[in-house]
Amino acid sequence: MIGDVLVSSIICNNLKKAYPQARIDYLVYESTTPVLEGNPNIDRIILFKKKHRKNNLAFLKLAWQIRREQYDLVIDAYSKLESWLFVFLSGAKRKISYKKPGRSFLYTDNLPFTAYPKTNLGLAIERRLSLLKPLDLDIEIDPLPKLFVTEDENKLAQKLMAEHGVNAHRKTVMISLIGSEPSKTYPLEYMAQIVNYIGEQFEVNLLFNYFPKQIDQAKKVYDLCSEQTKSKIYFDLLGPDLRSFIALMNQCNLIVGNDGGAINIAKSLGKSSFIIFSPWIEKKIWATFEDGSRQISVHLNDFKPDLIRQYSEKELKTNTPELYQQFKPELFLGQFDGFLKDNLVAQAAENALTITPIKLPLSALIITFNEEKHIKAVLEDIDFADEIIVIDSFSTDKTVALVQEFPKAKLIQNKFVDYSSQRNFAIECAQNPWILFIDADERFTDKLREEVIETVQKPDACSAYLFYRIFYFKDEHLHFSGWQTDKIFRLFQKDKARYVTERLVHEKLKVVGSIGKLKHKLIHYSYTDYESYKDKMVNYGKLKAKEEMAKGVQPNFFHFYLHPAYKFLYQYLVRLGFLDGQKGIIICYLNALSVAVRYRELKKMRSKK
Repeated sequence: MIGDVLVSSIICNNLKKAYPQARIDYLVYESTTPVLEGNPNIDRIILFKKKHRKNNLAFLKLAWQIRREQYDLVIDAYSKLESWLFVFLSGAKRKISYKKPGRSFLYTDNLPFTAYPKTNLGLAIERRLSLLKPLDLDIEIDPLPKLFVTEDENKLAQKLMAEHGVNAHRKTVMISLIGSEPSKTYPLEYMAQIVNYIGEQFEVNLLFNYFPKQIDQAKKVYDLCSEQTKSKIYFDLLGPDLRSFIALMNQCNLIVGNDGGAINIAKSLGKSSFIIFSPWIEKKIWATFEDGSRQISVHLNDFKPDLIRQYSEKELKTNTPELYQQFKPELFLGQFDGFLKDNLVAQAAENALTITPIKLPLSALIITFNEEKHIKAVLEDIDFADEIIVIDSFSTDKTVALVQEFPKAKLIQNKFVDYSSQRNFAIECAQNPWILFIDADERFTDKLREEVIETVQKPDACSAYLFYRIFYFKDEHLHFSGWQTDKIFRLFQKDKARYVTERLVHEKLKVVGSIGKLKHKLIHYSYTDYESYKDKMVNYGKLKAKEEMAKGVQPNFFHFYLHPAYKFLYQYLVRLGFLDGQKGIIICYLNALSVAVRYRELKKMRSKK
């Protein structure tokens, strides 16, 4: 509960920042209030006590008390039965929560419950911050949960440490020794190895974090430690209450051990952390601010994913004791050693939490020739990919110079033969298992970008995905003319797809495995002006002529006259081009022109042969 309350407090912090004159109240479990003390962004803490859960009359009295406040806004970050009832009875003008089946009628704003993180903030924080999106706050969002420790509390903690003889010249490590339940507690014999590694390698003070009722487990870890390590452990140094623990944690340099409230407290105080997650806990939710240096976490799934994959979510918790035994310290000792050296030996920067996009197994590929109009915008659009490769066919405009200005993009020159060959060449250059192929004149919406990020993280993803596209005529959406159902492969797994070499234009992707479709659409700025689109259609026509030549097609009256006319009439009448007005006439004409060029070129080629 402490972790949930701390993380959700960022909603209060940002609301107060945006609306300094507003009254911000926070409804929480009674036992969690110590982590909120001194927070200037919360005007009043409303307590949810045991009696409210056990007694219906007491619950309704609290709900009626909330209703009398006549709140303008209620944000439900809990979204469970108890909070639904409070929301339903609140009478608030605006109510925000996550979109879940069967309860959307309770809220004025229902936000997607994101399944995969987009940054190193972690899902726990990203989900809470998403609840602020409908408000369009005109502030820079602060994602960091905060704890406020008074000067007196710090002095009392320092005094307590001095009374226990803690060496003030050493750095101090807090050990999150025991989880909130057995299924969240790293095996004690393994935890002893972790503590021993710190004690035998570094000159530090070691504090154990445990509740008095857990003293027997704490002693077991202590007894398994070497004498050298025991001399550095201050076993009985415990604060009498949660506020005292917070002040003690504030005197430490870092925390190591089981995920839980102590870890969240440490991070909120700006301390470094090394977290060992239980096999049944989802790391992507609670691994917040991971940066590979000050904030690191490990999970059995990082090392032995097949062990995790064989169980359903429900089975994982039941099989956690068995899985924990497979999670031996030697799996992550290299990472652990680097963490300790970074934070105990090197001078680590204080409060240096940074937000970075999550590393995706995704390579974004673009093939270009004279794309100076589009290249800068499309590179900025796909910056979320881990790798960006531009395959250029010796452009004569500013394309190359603009690509070289973009530090993340890798430029490779390759002579253009045809589109299929060029795309297959690009695929071979990619390092990641997922390929995102994008044309320079295509753009992502925010929703499509989020959908791609989530898709490549799914363990059950399809082999390839089709994108629907919105066609733009200059700066106007073209609704018909054959483009209303336009879709194309843009995302696929590298080892499961290649372009068919027989197709020189309008490439065909051969896919091994299942095919899916993304819900959100890609924007296609294909038509910027008449001449450039005409040149594109003529070029397509010439490449199609080569395809027809390879097939042995002999052009005749039908190809020269009836086929182009059919193409125009089909797109203009059957595909409703006439509803696009003058724009529809232009597009349908140029597509028909491409057909005419195809067979005119084919005739020339056959004559030469």
